[in-house]
Amino acid sequence: MTDQADRRTNWRAVAALGLGAFAIVSAEFLPVGMLADVSSDLRVTLGAASAIVLVPGLVAGLAAPVVVTLVRGLDRRRLVLALTALLVLSDVITWLAPDFAVLLAARVLVGLALGGFWAVGPSLGVRLATPEQAKVATSIVLAGISAGTVLGLPIGQVVAALSGWRTVFIGAAVVGAIVLVLQLVWLPSIATASRVTASDLVDVVRRTNSRAVLIVTAIGFTAQLMVQTYISIYLTRIGTLTPEGSSVVLLVYGVVGLVGNLIAPRVRMSLPRLYAVTAALVGVVFLVMPFLAGRSWLAIAFVVVWGLLWGGIPFMLQTWTISPTPEEPEAGSAVLVTFLQLSIALGSTLGGVVLTLGGLSGILVVAGALQLIGAAFALAPSVATRARRGRTATSSS
Repeated sequence: MTDQADRRTNWRAVAALGLGAFAIVSAEFLPVGMLADVSSDLRVTLGAASAIVLVPGLVAGLAAPVVVTLVRGLDRRRLVLALTALLVLSDVITWLAPDFAVLLAARVLVGLALGGFWAVGPSLGVRLATPEQAKVATSIVLAGISAGTVLGLPIGQVVAALSGWRTVFIGAAVVGAIVLVLQLVWLPSIATASRVTASDLVDVVRRTNSRAVLIVTAIGFTAQLMVQTYISIYLTRIGTLTPEGSSVVLLVYGVVGLVGNLIAPRVRMSLPRLYAVTAALVGVVFLVMPFLAGRSWLAIAFVVVWGLLWGGIPFMLQTWTISPTPEEPEAGSAVLVTFLQLSIALGSTLGGVVLTLGGLSGILVVAGALQLIGAAFALAPSVATRARRGRTATSSS
């Protein structure tokens, strides 16, 4: 490091947060592609097995606002270490789980770690960097969240196909333990910048800009999980790929999603407009995908494009949420996590209902329509603001 800003920015600590974000967030999505294996091994129905995907999201959504209000004065280093240790414990229990009840209990622990970290993690990058480099530091932490969101599913799918679903979780435990050691060594003490109260959480929902991003988060993630939960079935049925081929495509989907996350911060466009354009393109991709039956290469191409587009959306939503509440970033993040995680649970459930009624094509059509609706909602606040300015200018003239 050559200049003063570089010497003052703790890049190792920022990297430790980014790695922790990846480990915790990816844990939520690891089981999505292996529900059939879990169902067979633990002798439960496929519907019951899907609870290991739904439960962490529900717990995280409820835990996030509770965590930020309970740990008001706690050193954030201690909180991050505790959440990462909780993740490692949950992965070990999952690996050893003798029955479905124990597995489900382990997934509750994942939800607690997930909700707590996502509520406080994104705001810590700013605390570890100079003002000039705060945006870069935040994007690194958010890159870990985005990477976990887009890579968790394909990594779990590939490893489970090669070595069984339990191997996925012992591998995740090892990764989590390594991240925990790095955090112990690299993270400095991080005193809390503010103490979030219940009224702070309510204030987030009261703000027009915050409500807009919460609405589009609910719509966008519901649509995303409707499709993502059944993407392996899409690739094998409509894309006519083998399970092994499907796993490779999902891995590529995750990698290009990470690329999308890195591109998004560099696009010079307002966050509402950037989200609207991206969500609309994802909606179009979904609407076209049902018509690609038997055209393997086109089906693969559309899935890859979807991954690239979606990869930047977690960054957009997190940054958009924090921007109206810069004085209380943890409050904004906590409320966002609640909406996001409940939407993940809703998307998985709604996808199953639509699959029963309208098949895979029905899922894609409904999800595509939802993404287009979300894009329209993203633009609504800016349209309303311009209209108000126009009326003000007219009355003053």
